Amino acid sequence: MGFELQGMNDLVKKLEQMSNQSQEIADEALKAGAKVLRAKIEELAPRSTYNKEHLADNIIISAIKDGKLNVGPTQDFFYAHFLEFGTSKMDPQPFVQPAFESCKDEIQQVMSSVIKSRLKL
Repeated sequence: MGFELQGMNDLVKKLEQMSNQSQEIADEALKAGAKVLRAKIEELAPRSTYNKEHLADNIIISAIKDGKLNVGPTQDFFYAHFLEFGTSKMDPQPFVQPAFESCKDEIQQVMSSVIKSRLKL
């Protein structure tokens, strides 16, 4: 007594296609979450009273490398580290950590929404 499976070739093709798309979907979700974080960092970043470029206007999202990306100020605004953590002569004025803490649930929701949408769930 035996049995015959039909549609296995189609199933294998679909699984291979999903495998190829998984990194693309993960990257899209990661970028969507990063945009939420960038907006919150821009909102909380201190602004200078001088008429010049502001740290808050120079928050970037890096390229994805090894499934990770960075959200933060450009290299021209290296002093953001001193603002975030303080120095021996200056108290910290954190804005990155509070931004993350205040929107981490929203980041997860946005990323989840992208994944569900792309997987048609």
